[in-house]
Amino acid sequence: MEGKKNVQKREEKLWSEVKNYQVATNNARILGVLEELIINDKTGKIVDIAIKVEDGRNVHVKGAKRKDDLLLVPFSKVEKVGEFIIVTE
Repeated sequence: MEGKKNVQKREEKLWSEVKNYQVATNNARILGVLEELIINDKTGKIVDIAIKVEDGRNVHVKGAKRKDDLLLVPFSKVEKVGEFIIVTE
């Protein structure tokens, strides 16, 4: 009998798999790559995704904040995580 494999559910992704994913808007505008997740210490829930924006690019998403070369987008705007991370513009 073969050993059982630890199989993830399809919708689950590990941080190592999604870090550096490209992030795009639902209108197909590339924003940058996922740098980190901002987590609320008290609730343990993700509140923002931090997107590393290429130097010289001036991208905006409604409700997002700029912090140096990072764009902090509220996690509630994430629509889908697949080959790309899609956020509502």
